[in-house]
Amino acid sequence: MHIKEIDFRSTPLRVLCTTSTNAISELLSFAKLGVVDGLTAEEYTQYLLGAVLVACQAYAVGTVMDINAIRSAYGRQPLSKIQLYKSGCIPNSQYNFVLLINALANLFKHNEEWSSWPENETTKTLRHFGVNENTEFPLSEGVSVILGDSSDLRGLCDVLEGWRFSQIQHENSQQFN
Repeated sequence: MHIKEIDFRSTPLRVLCTTSTNAISELLSFAKLGVVDGLTAEEYTQYLLGAVLVACQAYAVGTVMDINAIRSAYGRQPLSKIQLYKSGCIPNSQYNFVLLINALANLFKHNEEWSSWPENETTKTLRHFGVNENTEFPLSEGVSVILGDSSDLRGLCDVLEGWRFSQIQHENSQQFN
């Protein structure tokens, strides 16, 4: 077992997701009670989701570094971030939820720099999942693609942890080939 197989990032990410889930629930309940209007609550929700998505992106980048450290220990060449993010894509598709999480985090970080939506990998991924320049609350929309009817942001952790686990399993299986 390689030390990089241990997932030191999971617990802090899950704590952030739990806290943010609770905060968003509280904000939305304020809107139902009339303390704030629904649009304001949803705008605030976008910032909380953005923070969670950037933390998820950091988790994914850390996983890439860990996988490449494991690959190096086995004498294999490193893989690019995007190669690893695309691993596990649905057959006949170039997209998966890891790429969507990355694209949503990029949207949160960079959208205010865009005078119009650029044609890049971030926006291509977002469009694939139904999020575009006309989507009113794009982070909420994108997260709901991943979580379905659930509002529990720990579902994002499930996606990333499953992806990480499959990457490590793949690397370990390659060790003997």
